[in-house]
Amino acid sequence: MSLIVIFKSLGDVCLSHGMREVGKVNPLHPLAMLAVGLRTISDPWVGLAVIFLLMYSLLSLSALSWLDLSYMLPITAINYVLTSLLAWRLLHEEIVATRWAGTLTIALGVLFVSMSEHRKSRQKTLKLSTQCTSFPSYQNESRRHNG
Repeated sequence: MSLIVIFKSLGDVCLSHGMREVGKVNPLHPLAMLAVGLRTISDPWVGLAVIFLLMYSLLSLSALSWLDLSYMLPITAINYVLTSLLAWRLLHEEIVATRWAGTLTIALGVLFVSMSEHRKSRQKTLKLSTQCTSFPSYQNESRRHNG
């Protein structure tokens, strides 16, 4: 899960940096869009972002094959925290107190979800151990038939 979060955050930061180098996009002028498109695909930061985001996508597909979506999505939301930190440090973005408060709220939500998964796996373990002890043993079964 850590790699999913790291690749997503790095991809978003690289994409933001690359698009700042490319310049503003005006979608109302088709020829300007074509020029921006050519600059975008040739920008090395955008290319690096695509690699990071492709790795993120592949790892997410893999994780979804064995994790509940209701667990994975909130857990990977911690990337908002990491992305904010990276944007602040690497892109020199100014992040106001209310944005930090929202980011910390997300982090608390991730903590709650991770605790629920821990509790869920613990309950499964307890249920399995209870089921195993509730079955009569072979020895008890043979005593009933012989006695």
